[in-house]
Amino acid sequence: MTSRTTRRALRLVVPTAVILAVLLPVLPRAAAAQVHVGKDSATRLLRLGRDLMYGTAEGLAFAGYDQLTNDPPEWGKGWRGYGKRAASNLGEFYIQESATEGLAALMDRPLDYTRCPCHETQSRIAWALHGIYADEMPNGTHPLAVPRIVGAYLGSFAQASWRPAHGNSRARVALLNGTTSLAIGGLINLYHEFVH
Repeated sequence: MTSRTTRRALRLVVPTAVILAVLLPVLPRAAAAQVHVGKDSATRLLRLGRDLMYGTAEGLAFAGYDQLTNDPPEWGKGWRGYGKRAASNLGEFYIQESATEGLAALMDRPLDYTRCPCHETQSRIAWALHGIYADEMPNGTHPLAVPRIVGAYLGSFAQASWRPAHGNSRARVALLNGTTSLAIGGLINLYHEFVH
């Protein structure tokens, strides 16, 4: 990604993140017909806004880590390198979340984690990890979590397309990053199962 491309991407990503962070918590009030998707009665739009705010902070933090480790080295050091890393991480996250939320809405799938009705620790762990690749539907079925899986890999493949390859196959990097994203989702499920 050239510095001109980075500046252009940052001019789009940063204002968009700020606008979404400000407007999305307010917009659902005007969209009374919006489907409620979680036990906290959040609408899909509110949930997306909340996820984008957290994801923006996370993307900027990971860009800081990438900056410290100079990954990828082709992007250099200093603010220019950090800007490229931030734009890359935020772009990947926004693509992932938008695809996940959009597919979930189209398929009428819930995205919130539902705690296990069981009490045994081993069963609760298995339930949380099952949530990585299966959606718990209100009728008790558990179909393949198509929105979550497609979103994770779509974002990862998009990011792999603009990051320097380092001699690794872009597909291999994208598959690893998409799988890592799903694994992080499993850790979040475990948190919600046992802590929250």
